[in-house]
Amino acid sequence: MIGTIANIVLDPIFISVLHQGTAGAAIATTIGNVLASIYYLWYFLRKSRSLSVHWKYFTVKEGILTKICASGLPTAIFSALMSVSTIILNQLLVVYGNDPVAAIGIVFKANMFITFLQMGLANGVQPMLGYNYGAGNVKRFRDVESYTKKCCLVTGILATVLYFLLREPIIGLFISDADVIAYGVKMLIAYMLSGPVIGILFVNMNCMQSVGHAFPATVLSVLRQGILLIPLLYVLRALFGLNGVILGQSVTDYIAVALSVFLWRKIRKGLENGQQNI
Repeated sequence: MIGTIANIVLDPIFISVLHQGTAGAAIATTIGNVLASIYYLWYFLRKSRSLSVHWKYFTVKEGILTKICASGLPTAIFSALMSVSTIILNQLLVVYGNDPVAAIGIVFKANMFITFLQMGLANGVQPMLGYNYGAGNVKRFRDVESYTKKCCLVTGILATVLYFLLREPIIGLFISDADVIAYGVKMLIAYMLSGPVIGILFVNMNCMQSVGHAFPATVLSVLRQGILLIPLLYVLRALFGLNGVILGQSVTDYIAVALSVFLWRKIRKGLENGQQNI
C-alpha cells in the first residue's frame, strides 16, 4: 500500500505540476518502490521478532536456496515473459495503426483488475497450502484448494460481467478518442473471455509449488506468457488478422487452464497414493 499510495499521490505532481510527462510517471513509480523497500527493511531490522535479514542468519545449507528459487521462479519468469509478449503484441498491432496500440495499453490496465484480483487470492493462500502439506493435513489442504478455486471462479464471473456491462465507460475513463474507445471495447471483450476461469490456473500453479513441484508451475508460466502465446499470436494473425491477435491471450489462457488441471490432478493423485507424504 505504501508504494501504491505514494505512486498515486506523486503521479499528478510529477506529470502535471512539474511537467515531467511520462518520465514523471516513471519517477513516481520508482520513488514508490523505494519507499516500500525502506519500509520492509525497517520492519525486518527493527519491528519483527521472528523474521530477520541479519547476515548472521544467512545460510544456503539444507537446500534452502534451492527451495526459495523453486518457489519464486515461476512468478519471476511470468513477469519477464509478460514484458516480452507485450512488446511482440505491440509490434503486431502497430501494423494496423496507432489506435490499436493505444487501445491495448488501456485494455491491459483495465483487465489487470480481473486477472490480478484472482492472482492475489491464489497467491495469498500459498502459505496455507504449504503449511498443510508439510503438516500432512490432506483434508485441510484440499479444503483450502477447493474454497480458493470457488472464490476465484465467483470473483472472475462477477468482475467479467461488470466489465462487460460497463465496457465503454471503463475505456472512456482512460481516453476520449472515439476510434481508440471502439478498439478498446472490442479488445476488452476479447480479453475478458478467460476472466471467469483464469484463477483456476493460478491456484493450480500455487498448489504445485506448495507440494514441491515447482517445475510444472514454471512450465505453465512459460507457456502462458511466451512459448505458447507468442506463436499463437502469429498463427491467429495469419488466420484472422486483427481479431486473431486480440484473441490470442484468451485462447492461450484456456489451453493453460486445461493443462494445469490435467497436471495438478496427476500430481495430486500421485501424492494421495502415497508416493509422497501429504
